[in-house]
Amino acid sequence: MRHAQRPLGLGKLANPQGLATGVGQCGDSVEVGLRVVGETIDAIGVVPKGCVYTLACASALVSLVKGLTVEEALRLDPRDIEKELGGLPEDHVHCARLAVNTLGEAIEDYLRQQGPTRLVAASERSDS
Repeated sequence: MRHAQRPLGLGKLANPQGLATGVGQCGDSVEVGLRVVGETIDAIGVVPKGCVYTLACASALVSLVKGLTVEEALRLDPRDIEKELGGLPEDHVHCARLAVNTLGEAIEDYLRQQGPTRLVAASERSDS
């Protein structure tokens, strides 16, 4: 599992525009920080704490998200993380959900900082 041996995006991102920390059902956590230029996620940093699967899922998230638009990143699904990793043991699928959910919270933080109009517009797009 290359994402566990050579993880991508490890470390706190300096001056993130969106930031969130999620804690999984097992007690593992992932912090996600991101910067957006225009509508594109230009930089993403992750601080995973827990098992090797949490580390690998956080790294896979970085691989999949950097360069996507905010809207595209919001459509990311835990199955995308699993696919990037070549699968996950059933008892660690929650690690992929943790990474994706925390990304969503970081994007929500970014949108909230952009103002209420931006947050409502993003909410309306995700409802369709």
